[in-house]
Amino acid sequence: MDKTILIAGKDFPDGKDLASAAILHGETTIITAKATAQDLTSEDGAVPVIWNKSSALSSRSLVISALNQNGHLDEAVLIFDEEYFAPKYGNAGAAESNKVFDELILGYQYLTAELLLRFDQRKIAGLESKPGKIAFVYKSNASEADAVKNPNLRAGNKVLSKSLVAAAGAAFKSFAENFAASVSHTQEIIPVLVECDENNETAKRDGSLITWLCDYMDQIDILKKELTPKQKVSWIKAGTKSPGGFALFK
Repeated sequence: MDKTILIAGKDFPDGKDLASAAILHGETTIITAKATAQDLTSEDGAVPVIWNKSSALSSRSLVISALNQNGHLDEAVLIFDEEYFAPKYGNAGAAESNKVFDELILGYQYLTAELLLRFDQRKIAGLESKPGKIAFVYKSNASEADAVKNPNLRAGNKVLSKSLVAAAGAAFKSFAENFAASVSHTQEIIPVLVECDENNETAKRDGSLITWLCDYMDQIDILKKELTPKQKVSWIKAGTKSPGGFALFK
C-alpha cells in the first residue's frame, strides 16, 4: 500500500521542494499552504491545503483532507525551520508575540493533537497494521544572543533569530520531545525527532532532507526490534543511516 504523508510547517509554495522529494519517493503528499497563496496548484502532484495555524478547526480540516486523498494517513512531518522563520517575525511586542504564539507554537500543538487522535482511531478500528509516525524536524539558527557571544556570526548579512523566534524554536523542541515521551510506550504511533544544525549536509537542501527522512521512516517499518522509549525521545541528526542502530531485514 502506498503511503500518504503530510508535510507541515514550511508552507507551499516555499516548501515545494519538500513536497517534490516526497512525491519522487512514491508518497501521496499533502503539504500545508499559506492562507494568502494565490495558486494552490502543484505541478508535481502534491496536494497543497491551506492551514490556519491559530485554529484548531483548521488543523482538523487539514488532517481530514489528508485522509480523504486515499483513505489513510501514514506519516506526518512537522518542520520548524528557524532560519526560514527568522526574517518573518520582529521584536517582542503584544501583536508580534501573539502572532508568533499562534503560528510557531500553538499551530504545531493543535496539529499534533489532531494527528494523535486520528492515529489512535485507525488503530482501534484495525485499519492499519503499522503504527503511524510523526517526525518533528528542528532546523536551528544562530540567535541574537549567540551573536553577542560570538560576533563572527553576524558575518555575511546573516539573519539571526530574534527573541520570539528563538523562544518558539526552544518551545518546539521541548514540545516534540515531551510529546514523544508521552507516546513512547504506545504502539499506535512512533515519534521521530530530527535535529539539523547549519552545517548538516543532508539538511542544506529540503529535497535531500525529505528523501533521507522518508527512507529512514521506511526502515523503521522493517526493524527486527522495536525502538525503545529512550530511543524515541532522543534527537537524531539528519543523515543518520539506520534507526536505532538495529539491524534491518534485507
